[in-house]
Amino acid sequence: MIGQSLALLAGVFASLATVAGKLAMSSEIADFFLGLCQKQMSSEMNPQCGEIIFGLRAIFFGMIFLFNAIMWTLFTKSLQKCSSSLVATVTNTASNFFTSALLGKLLFGEILTLRWWCGASMIVLGLLLIHRGSPKSKESDDKGKKVS
Repeated sequence: MIGQSLALLAGVFASLATVAGKLAMSSEIADFFLGLCQKQMSSEMNPQCGEIIFGLRAIFFGMIFLFNAIMWTLFTKSLQKCSSSLVATVTNTASNFFTSALLGKLLFGEILTLRWWCGASMIVLGLLLIHRGSPKSKESDDKGKKVS
């Protein structure tokens, strides 16, 4: 259970890295902050607004690396704690998909169609089916081997 919790958190941090990437590179976000900056500062201080935007982008860019480092640390630990690597992978993937969907909706107003939800669910279902089939095939391989 600890391994699955770590994999779940790894998926959350993977989606946070994606959000940081979108915030770092999106021109819409930069325009929003630029407009906000220009409202707060007098017109003679406008060059500072560009520096503030650059600083914010640098911070968001650094967050990409930080969140990915946390994600890989948690995922690696989950691989050690889970009964199989597939359990960690399925949990991480599902967590990443659905956290990304939630954050996209909340932060960016993204609209996720029924097609997206069906596709994401099919991917997770496919991974679960692979996982359900893997222990049986391993057991049958072990039973077929002769002990010398």
